[in-house]
Amino acid sequence: MIHGDSVRIAGPGNKISHVMLLYIGVTDGKWLVSRWFAPIGANGLEATEEGLLKLARADDSSAPEFRGYTFENISFVEYMCYFTVVLDAPGYSFHDGTGTDPMLFLEKKDNSSLPPPPAPVAPNKSFYDLQDVSVGGFPALRCRNYMRNGNGEPLKEGETIGFIFNLYIRANYVHGDGFGVVLAIDPDGTSTGPRM
Repeated sequence: MIHGDSVRIAGPGNKISHVMLLYIGVTDGKWLVSRWFAPIGANGLEATEEGLLKLARADDSSAPEFRGYTFENISFVEYMCYFTVVLDAPGYSFHDGTGTDPMLFLEKKDNSSLPPPPAPVAPNKSFYDLQDVSVGGFPALRCRNYMRNGNGEPLKEGETIGFIFNLYIRANYVHGDGFGVVLAIDPDGTSTGPRM
C-alpha cells in the first residue's frame, strides 16, 4: 500500500539545481547498479544526465560525481534535486500497471538497510513530478526530491528522514507470450537537510 503521496502528482515547484542519477545496466544477466550526483551544468539538466550516464556506463568510480553501487542506502544530502533512474537493459522496461506507479513509496520492508532503530520512514511528501523520459536513448524515470519531511515541510539543518520505495521493472521472456514478468526492486535510503 502506498505510503504518502503518489510520485505522479505535482510538487511545490521550487527551483532545483542538482541531479541524482541511478543507473541500472544489465549485460549477459549481470546487473551494474550505480549512483551519481552532480550540480546541473550550464548546458542544462539533460546534458548533465547524459554526462553522468557516460560515467556510469564506463563504471568510472574515480569520478567525483560517484556516490556508490547497489540499490540500497541511496542518500540525498542538502540539495533538492532531480532523481533520474536510467534503464540500460535490453528486454526490460519500467512497468506502469493499472493503479500502480512504476515508483511506489512504502511504509516498511523486512530487510531494510536503514539503521536500527531506523531513521523515521516518512510518508512520501518529498518525491513528485514523475515523468517518463529518455536519457542517452535509454528509457528513464525522472522525478524531483523536494527534500521534505513527512508533513511536507522543508527538512531542517541536519534532519534526516528515511524512505523505502518499490521500483517496478518488466522483464520479457525469451520464449513466451510477450507479457514477461514484473520485478519489484525495493531500494531504501535517506534524505538529510541542509548543512550550515
